[in-house]
Amino acid sequence: MEIIYWRVLFFCLIPIGIFLLIKGIRLVGKSLSGTVLLEIPYLQKTGQFTVVKAGYFSIWQKGTLLKRTPVDQFRPYVYNELTNETLMLNFSLMRPQVNSFSAGRIQIATFRAEPGNYKLELGHGTSLSKWESLLANAVLFPKIDLTKYFIEVRTSQSPLFIFLAIPLILLGAFGIICGVVLGLLADQIVK
Repeated sequence: MEIIYWRVLFFCLIPIGIFLLIKGIRLVGKSLSGTVLLEIPYLQKTGQFTVVKAGYFSIWQKGTLLKRTPVDQFRPYVYNELTNETLMLNFSLMRPQVNSFSAGRIQIATFRAEPGNYKLELGHGTSLSKWESLLANAVLFPKIDLTKYFIEVRTSQSPLFIFLAIPLILLGAFGIICGVVLGLLADQIVK
């Protein structure tokens, strides 16, 4: 086989890698930028929201960057208003976050809910693990103005999609890099 065919074959890895990279980034984006179902000021401590379609949802804290948030002073609870049943919250291990230049959001927990009316309540306790609490106490940031600190409930997707997105992003980046390198060095690799 001539070297030009090998080169074309190797360069074909680039668009495949770009496709996989874009798919992975979109999967991550859907998890981080769902529609807001509820946004309440922290001082309000409770709020109601309606779930129209069954699925996954996430609870986020939103506030000013580089300020100490009171996330160690509350624990969120979500109740079904009809049955008064408490939904099981899965507290985020990796704490996904989205930042702009002055404000940021950090995911606290995710949950699955069926259609219905729900109530979010900020109760006593903490949303942090012991390690996160130690780290939070060691960092000396000024305290946040609680009037500028909010809790949000957003639509999300299954956490499995994040774990699927990470290999897709890595495979895409690997495909792009290999396509460029192998395509340029094809005459030295294939003899």
